[in-house]
Amino acid sequence: MNRAPTGRFVAAIILGLILGGILGEGLGFLFGWFGELAGAGWDNNLRNLAVSGFNLDLGYSDPAGVKLDLNMLKFRFGFGFKFNLMSVLGMGLALYVEKWSRSK
Repeated sequence: MNRAPTGRFVAAIILGLILGGILGEGLGFLFGWFGELAGAGWDNNLRNLAVSGFNLDLGYSDPAGVKLDLNMLKFRFGFGFKFNLMSVLGMGLALYVEKWSRSK
């Protein structure tokens, strides 16, 4: 069983989401700065399109997170996702590049 394509597929999704998220935050800063210069304010529609998105927090809604106390060991768990327009576009681009970069 060949697991290399599956590993590359998952790595492309994760890499695309990370790079797209970074690009989205950078563009949000840039669009906010341009909005300030144009008089529209920092919180303008173009910036909100790049930055705002869907947040999914598992264990982060409580400030302490999800705790597991075993008397001698204590664990705290939490995991969060933030999807915005740029992270979805970055994931799509990474999957496109991954599809066409496979050797035949």
